[in-house]
Amino acid sequence: MKMSDLGWNAFFENHLGKFRDQNFSAMRITRENRGKYIARNEDGEFSCEVAGRFMFENISKAQFPAVGDWVLAVTLPHESKAIIHTVLPRKSVFSRKVAGEITDEQTVAANIDTIFIITGLDLNYNLRRIERYLSIAWKSGAIPVILLNKSDLCPEYEQRKLEVESIAAGVEVNILSAHN
Repeated sequence: MKMSDLGWNAFFENHLGKFRDQNFSAMRITRENRGKYIARNEDGEFSCEVAGRFMFENISKAQFPAVGDWVLAVTLPHESKAIIHTVLPRKSVFSRKVAGEITDEQTVAANIDTIFIITGLDLNYNLRRIERYLSIAWKSGAIPVILLNKSDLCPEYEQRKLEVESIAAGVEVNILSAHN
C-alpha cells in the first residue's frame, strides 16, 4: 500500500517542514479507543500511544489524534508499535462538544473530504435535525451529501426531497431504499 492510497497528498507533504530531518514516520490514524491508536503507513499497521511530552504539551482533547489524522511517530524496532510525537495540521475536522459539563471540543474525525448525512424517510425524518447536521458538516470543511433512505416506506418521498433541497442549497440530495 502506498501513502497516497491512505490519502497522503501535497497538503500534508508541505506541512512536514521542520520534521523532515528527524527520524519520524508519517502514519494515518485509522482507529482510536481511549488514548490508544491504530495507525497505518506503507509499512503496515501499528499500535500507537502518544509520547509523554505530547501529552504534557497538549491539554485539550481537540489537539490529540483522531481518526483520519496524519501523525508523525517513531516506530519501535521489530515491533508493530509506535510512539506519536505530533499531529500534522488538519485539512478538515469534524468535531463536537465533549459530553458533560466541560467546555472542550472533541474531534470525531479529521481530514475527510465528504460527509454523508443519512436519515430515514420513516418516523426518523426531521428537517431541523438535517439542518443541524448540515451546519456541522459545512463547519468541518468537508462536502456534505444527504442520503434520504427508506423511500419504500414513504409514498411522498419526492416531496420530502424537495423540502430537504430547500434548506440545503448546493448540496447533493439522493433518495435510496436498502429494501429496493
